[in-house]
Amino acid sequence: MKIIKNGIIYSGENTPSLSSCAFPGLCRLKNGTLLATFKGAETKGPYNKTDKGMTCISNDGGKTWSAPFEAFVPPVVDGNQTTIRTLYYTEVSESNLLAVCNAVDSSLEELPYYNEETEGLKYTYIMVSHSADGGKTWSPLSRVDVETFKGMPLPLTGAPFVTRDGRVGIQFEVNKPYYEKEYWVHHSAVVFSEDGGYTWGNEVVITDNPDIYYWDQRVDTLDDGRIVDVFWTFDRNKGDYVNIHYCESTDGGRSFGTLTDIGLVGQPGNVIDGKDGRMLLIYINRDTVPVIRIAESLDKGKTWKDALTVFDYGENTKGKQNAGMNDVWAEMAAFSTGHPYIERLDDNTAIAYYYSGPSTHRTDFCYAIIEL
Repeated sequence: MKIIKNGIIYSGENTPSLSSCAFPGLCRLKNGTLLATFKGAETKGPYNKTDKGMTCISNDGGKTWSAPFEAFVPPVVDGNQTTIRTLYYTEVSESNLLAVCNAVDSSLEELPYYNEETEGLKYTYIMVSHSADGGKTWSPLSRVDVETFKGMPLPLTGAPFVTRDGRVGIQFEVNKPYYEKEYWVHHSAVVFSEDGGYTWGNEVVITDNPDIYYWDQRVDTLDDGRIVDVFWTFDRNKGDYVNIHYCESTDGGRSFGTLTDIGLVGQPGNVIDGKDGRMLLIYINRDTVPVIRIAESLDKGKTWKDALTVFDYGENTKGKQNAGMNDVWAEMAAFSTGHPYIERLDDNTAIAYYYSGPSTHRTDFCYAIIEL
């Protein structure tokens, strides 16, 4: 593999209201249109009052991009005004483009998103919308109620995915309400739709370990039908991150197998099919300096080795801290590089993308085109 081009989809350098770019997403439609999404804000955190779910469009294979725009007005949910924190698109069919976003309660805008006293989050709702014309017009945003976790904040962890048998899955994690003081157990889960994303149910809990947080899961469907999931793994008792963990489903997401340690340290992106039966995983290691790498597996996910460096920050701006939960959230809020993802463009090329910039609150939507 080698990098054949680097670029920036969006830079907030000259737009103070969108100076901070985070949670990048990319969707390639069957007609070749590319839809890029990100959270734009004045600052990365800790507040959510300036968050906006932004979209950029390319009709020429990524050579040029439209100016960012808000495709959705933040909804009122349970009587509370919200801001849109994350936004992702997935093409279920040529007549059904699905948008999934997180709407976050902004009624008390002076409060930070994360409550240091309780480890709770503001109400974080999953919302969906559909477009029959490739994103030109959209249905009203509607809420996805996950029956098992009613009343809980449900942050998305990545884009929705489609199984080989046509079901649509939304990946999310379960946190505790803002003022809840009781001990809580973090969950990573998915919820499924059998009708293209119009109704939802049959949620599957993948992790629920009280001592280990398997968070920031990244779920994708491979060509052979396996659904693979990777996790940024935090040992609550040690107050430290451990190696990335991996599991997979061979029954269309109805159940997931045993979690395994893949021997790599960092925050994972997703897994895709490479060439010649390879599996490719993009991830970021922040032990010293932020470095984004692609690892490959030749044995269906049993073992992994680094194959390509996509990005190296080049200076020690933010390394890993051994910390409790509050320090972990503070550290995440300070990252200036992160959330790498990779998608196939065709049989021979892929695009890796991530956010990065000179400082915590000045980050861009960056990409690299990779020859496989």
